[in-house]
Amino acid sequence: MKMIIITLLRMVGKIMQTYIHKTAQRLRVRSDYIRNHPVEVTQLLSQLQQIDAVTEIKHKKHAGSVAVCFDAQQMSADDLQELLESHSWMQETAKPSYIETAVVKGTKTLAKGVTVMALKQLVGPTFSRAILSI
Repeated sequence: MKMIIITLLRMVGKIMQTYIHKTAQRLRVRSDYIRNHPVEVTQLLSQLQQIDAVTEIKHKKHAGSVAVCFDAQQMSADDLQELLESHSWMQETAKPSYIETAVVKGTKTLAKGVTVMALKQLVGPTFSRAILSI
């Protein structure tokens, strides 16, 4: 059930899967981390701009996307990707959403109700109230 909800949330854009696209001279990353940590991302982008091999950076804050163009003679896409991974850019958000939380709470309530009904059937209503009050 949880996987179905996560899949639906990804479809409507609430949870973003990390996306990486590499070419010989460009690396594009789109992730929850980039969207949800603008201060840390901006700091690293400032540092990347100081690197001679980096020729251009495009940052779309609301999309959670960063594209870095670079000189392939001085830097490889794999090296750049490793640097971004070391700063958690590829990390996906694992926070439960409102819907996931509601489903978990609803499942717990349902399980508790079924347990109480079974207990009443098994030992009788008076005895089950005494057990539940403990």
